[in-house]
Amino acid sequence: MRVSCGMRIPRALFRMFAFFAICMATSAWVLAGVVILSILRRSRTQKRQWVQGVLTRFFSLLHRVMGMRIRWDGDLPEEPCVLMGNHRSYVDAILFPVEFPVVYVARVETKSWPIIGWGATLIGTIWVDRNNKSSRKQTRETVRQRLADGMGLVIFPEGTTHKGPELLDYRPGMFYTCAEEGFAITPVAIEYANPNIAWVGNDLFIPHAFEHFGAKHIDIAVRFGPRMVSRDAESLRKQVRDWTEANCLELRAQFDNEGRHS
Repeated sequence: MRVSCGMRIPRALFRMFAFFAICMATSAWVLAGVVILSILRRSRTQKRQWVQGVLTRFFSLLHRVMGMRIRWDGDLPEEPCVLMGNHRSYVDAILFPVEFPVVYVARVETKSWPIIGWGATLIGTIWVDRNNKSSRKQTRETVRQRLADGMGLVIFPEGTTHKGPELLDYRPGMFYTCAEEGFAITPVAIEYANPNIAWVGNDLFIPHAFEHFGAKHIDIAVRFGPRMVSRDAESLRKQVRDWTEANCLELRAQFDNEGRHS
């Protein structure tokens, strides 16, 4: 136990440094690559596919460096769709290793975060100010266009992080867009062995990340559900949320049961 505790601080320092270094290097690589592809007159589709390939490798590298042990369950979608996950932590964003190009929808408050916010802007994240009606309207229009262009979308419809195990209400806006346009939704259930990794309340990012990145492993369960399509927005919202909450509770119970028998 002493070895584990003694290694916690240097491990956290190494991972924090590695995290920011990898983010900076990846952002620079994406920027340089996009510039080169533009000079070579590659199409927008080719640029997006290249960027997605970089992101997939970036996620995989972070999983290893940060000591993440991820249990994948269900089938990754092969065609572009809207990926909707419950929201526990800032770690959630790197748990969608799909092959097709995706764009994220995130709160505008995170846009100014050093490195993370800059990198997210570089890959085309759609920023939404939930307190601004015109911003929400513009976001829906941008999302509709990206989906019509054949891109996937990653969104956390709770709108904020939540410790759980139950879910917050899902915001309705995106469900109406999907119902009106016939876009498919793939629900995703995310749960952590340590529920305290949830970033909630007034916790500051650096102290919170430092505490949890010091653990030897971060155990995560990610379960992908079936594609769901409906022209009834409220029915679609209930169906997606009910599936996600039921599976989050099941994953939570599995982690808790393992903890009692360890």
